[in-house]
Amino acid sequence: MKLTILGGAGMRTPLLIEGLFNHTDLAFKEVTLFDVDEERLSIMGNISRHLVEKHQGTFKLSFTTDIRKAVQGADFIFSAIRVGQEEGRVLDEQIALKYGVLGQETTGPGGFAMGLRTIPVMLEYSKIISEEAPDAWLLNFTNPAGLMAQALTTYGAHKKVIGICDAHAGIKNSLCKFLKVPHTDLQVNYFGLNHLGWVPSVYDKGVDRLPEILDNYDHLSRISHTFRFFEPALIQNMGMLPNEYLYYFYYSDQAVNNIKQSNQTRGQQIVQLNRPLLQRISELVHQGRMEEAWSDYQQTLDARGSTYMSSETTGQVHDVHEQEETVELSFEEEGYEGLALNIIRSIANNKQQVLTLNVPNNGTIAQLHKDDVVEVPCLVNKNGYFPLSIGEVPDFALSLIHPVKTYERLAVESAVKGDYQAGVNALTVHPLVPSFTSAKAMMDDYLEAHKEHLPQFRGKNITV
Repeated sequence: MKLTILGGAGMRTPLLIEGLFNHTDLAFKEVTLFDVDEERLSIMGNISRHLVEKHQGTFKLSFTTDIRKAVQGADFIFSAIRVGQEEGRVLDEQIALKYGVLGQETTGPGGFAMGLRTIPVMLEYSKIISEEAPDAWLLNFTNPAGLMAQALTTYGAHKKVIGICDAHAGIKNSLCKFLKVPHTDLQVNYFGLNHLGWVPSVYDKGVDRLPEILDNYDHLSRISHTFRFFEPALIQNMGMLPNEYLYYFYYSDQAVNNIKQSNQTRGQQIVQLNRPLLQRISELVHQGRMEEAWSDYQQTLDARGSTYMSSETTGQVHDVHEQEETVELSFEEEGYEGLALNIIRSIANNKQQVLTLNVPNNGTIAQLHKDDVVEVPCLVNKNGYFPLSIGEVPDFALSLIHPVKTYERLAVESAVKGDYQAGVNALTVHPLVPSFTSAKAMMDDYLEAHKEHLPQFRGKNITV
C-alpha cells in the first residue's frame, strides 16, 4: 500500500510517521510526504526518514513538492495542509479580536478566514487525486475540518472522502481514564458538527454509564482538565457531555476577555514555539544530529500540547495538566495519529470498527439536510463508512447546530465561488458574531489581509 501525506512539512508529520510503527498490521510499501514549502519539507522529511531507519521500517519514505507525483497510485491520502502558515492564523485571530469577537483557528471568524484560503486549494488537490489516484481514500484532517469536509463532499472531484478530527478521541481518552476501561471496550456515542458536538451515552458491557459519569462530574473534571472548562450545573442541565470547543459558545465573553488578558492568541503562541524549533532542528538536521533533532521536536510539541486552551480558559498560559489527578492505567491512550490509522486499518484489513467521522448526513440526524456534513459514529470496514442513525436531537443542541450549519453552507459557497455576499451572510448568522456590521467589517479585513491567497475574489463585486 502507498500512503501520501499532504502537508508533509507540518509540525505533526513525524508523530504520524512514528505512529505507523505502533500499527504493524498496516503493510505500507511506500509513504510519500508532499508540501509546497521545500525548506520545511526537507526538515520534517529528514526527521521522518530518521524514524524509519531507527525503527527499521520496511517501507520506502520519500518527499516531494510535486502534487501529482505525490498522490499517484496512492491507496490512502492524509491531508493536513495550512495555507498561509501559522502567520495566517495569527491574522485570522487578531482581526476577529479587533471587533471583540472570538479569535480561534476553527471556531467562528478565524475558521471562516482559514476556510476561504484553504478550500480552493483542497478542491484543486481533489481534482488531481481523482485523476492520479481514483481509488484512494482521502482522509482530511485539514482545518477547519467541518468546512473542508463539506466543501470536498459537495464540490470536490474526488468522492472517496472522510473528514477526521481527534477531539472525540480526546473525550474518549478522558472517559477511559475515569472508568478505567480500555478503548476497545467503550462505546462513546456522539452527534453534532465538527468542534460542536455532544456525548449522549457511554456504553460499557451494554450498560449506559453516562448517568454515573454525570453524578460524578467533579471527579471527572479532576481527571481531565477539558471538563473543568464547564460548570457542573451546565452539564447537569444538558444531561450530556460537551466537546471542549463548546466552551467558546457557552462562555464566549469569558473566552474573549481571557485571550485579551493574556495579550497573546493561540496562533501567536504557536509561532513563538514553532519558529525557534524549526531553526534549531534545521541546524541539527544539516549536521546529521538526527536523534537530538527528534528529542528537541518531541519536547517542544509536548510543551505546546500542555498549554492548549490555557489562555482562552484562564487568561494565562500554563500547563493544563498540572492539576490533573493521576490515574494508573493498564492500557495506552489513543494519540493524534490513532484515528487516521484506525480508519486505514478498518478499510485495508476489513477490521470493523465504530469511529466518529465527518461525513454526509443522509438522514443520520433527522433535522438536517441530506448533504450536510455531520460528525457522528460510523461503522467502518473494507466497503467504507456507514453512519449510525442518531435520530431526534435535543433542542438544546439544535439551537447551536442549525445556525452553525447554515454558516458552514454559506462559508463554503463564498470560498468556492468568491462570493462576497455569501461570506458576509455566513459571518452574520454565526452565533459568535454580534452583528451584520461586525460581519462586514471582518470580511473586508480578511480580504485585504489575505488577498494573495484569495484569487477567487479578485475582480468581483464586493458590495452588499
